[in-house]
Amino acid sequence: MTQDIRRPNGLSALIIVPVLMVLAMILATMPSCCSMQEGKALFEAKCVKCHPLDCFFRETKKLAEWNKTTKIMARYSEGTITEKEAKKIEKNLANI
Repeated sequence: MTQDIRRPNGLSALIIVPVLMVLAMILATMPSCCSMQEGKALFEAKCVKCHPLDCFFRETKKLAEWNKTTKIMARYSEGTITEKEAKKIEKNLANI
């Protein structure tokens, strides 16, 4: 008994390949779940100590704007917030 193995015709390959490429690009640009959770944990541990939680939800900023804010807060914290932590926090805030 031979199995009938069919290959996709040219048209379905022309549709499937670009769709898969677009999905791969979308997934590549999405922030990873682990880094988002880490950014959220840092935010809760570092920022909420001094700032009320609702102040972060009143403002909608893009990543570049949060970058400026977290740089200032990292300097102000005198080493309590590292530059690496500030990057994770700003990514979390930009995606709220």
